[in-house]
Amino acid sequence: MGGHDARAIANHILDMTWEQGRELTVMQLLKLIYIANGWSWALLGKQLVRDPVEAWQYGPVYRSVYRDFNKFGAHPIAERSAMLDGALPHSSQLTDKERELLEGIVEHYGKLHAFRLSDMTHEPGTPWSQIKEKKGAYAEIPQKMIKAHFETLRDEQRERRKQ
Repeated sequence: MGGHDARAIANHILDMTWEQGRELTVMQLLKLIYIANGWSWALLGKQLVRDPVEAWQYGPVYRSVYRDFNKFGAHPIAERSAMLDGALPHSSQLTDKERELLEGIVEHYGKLHAFRLSDMTHEPGTPWSQIKEKKGAYAEIPQKMIKAHFETLRDEQRERRKQ
């Protein structure tokens, strides 16, 4: 199993967003991490986030990220995650391709409202909707489902560009 700690990815996304003078809520951040992981499977052929992701009421959630940032509630996040097994989570271990991917995610999805991002993950046929329906809330969403879903999205986009 590869990938990075979800909190390191969270910090990197927050840094990029703050550099642009924008803010994110916990719900937005959670969805952006999930979307980044999915597109990493589809575009880079590998898992970006090693933490398990669960099907919660408002979409996919990484518990470690939720735990670190839930104190902000619906308000903008005001600080980076400080704890990662006793050390600061850094994004310095990201490859150039992973950084580029995250830049694209923040550019394309980072401006969307939390509920729009949540709606995207709730669409019928998404991994979240399938797991929520079959196993209920808080069940883990398998990486193979995320991979397959985002590969399908990638292929659909490529087909649309050809037309």
